[in-house]
Amino acid sequence: MATVPETVERVFKPIQQFTRGWMIADATDAYGVELGFRTGRQFWVVGRSGVLGDCPWQVAAGALAFHAPHHVEEAWAAIPRGLSALDVVDHYSGRIHEWRERVLTPSFDHGALETIDVLGRRIADAAPAALGALFTGWHIRPRPQDIGARVALTTHVLREMRAAAHINAVIACGITPLDAILASTNAPPRTGPGYAESMGLQGPFRDPEEVRAQRLEAETLTAYILEPYLAELGQLCRAEFGEVVQSTRNAIDM
Repeated sequence: MATVPETVERVFKPIQQFTRGWMIADATDAYGVELGFRTGRQFWVVGRSGVLGDCPWQVAAGALAFHAPHHVEEAWAAIPRGLSALDVVDHYSGRIHEWRERVLTPSFDHGALETIDVLGRRIADAAPAALGALFTGWHIRPRPQDIGARVALTTHVLREMRAAAHINAVIACGITPLDAILASTNAPPRTGPGYAESMGLQGPFRDPEEVRAQRLEAETLTAYILEPYLAELGQLCRAEFGEVVQSTRNAIDM
């Protein structure tokens, strides 16, 4: 039977990949431009952080952590006339629902999807609101009736949960979000100076080896922060959750 740390390792990478299916899709970018943003990236920034409401852009930049502040400022300044930040979130949530209509609902057994949703929500419900503002903002979003839409939203909530834990871990280990990008444990291109520049950050950059040990420590601490919330499931439910998340992700071509 898988341990709690093994389950954390098993499920959160597939969950991150789930959400990329719609977050970075060409159709999502195109929708954002049609809505009135100059770029799809601006739609992504406000769509994610708009759960904070019509706050100053600096607050959104702090919650997102890994985006260059000037990119966040530009995105918030580009919110289309007549729309609030929460209106943009509603449109962004619609991209989640579009993805489930295209990918999840037609292709997967409803029982498996129900398992992801119910157990995933138990994990999220166990975490405190203090873990992170974006996590909490998405956690309290209205839940759709359709099971595919609920799973798509629940996996996004879990992604924001992991992101919140990771931001806390990075700061606790004495490095900056930029350091974390430069020395990321992700496979290229989601690491190093090139990825930092894609997030709007500008060099000259430090040698990633200067913070490599702290970056690895941050990854370990991220998992450690998440463990108590997965422990709420118990051994049998953890094993079931790990299996259904991994098998469902593996069946999606993305």
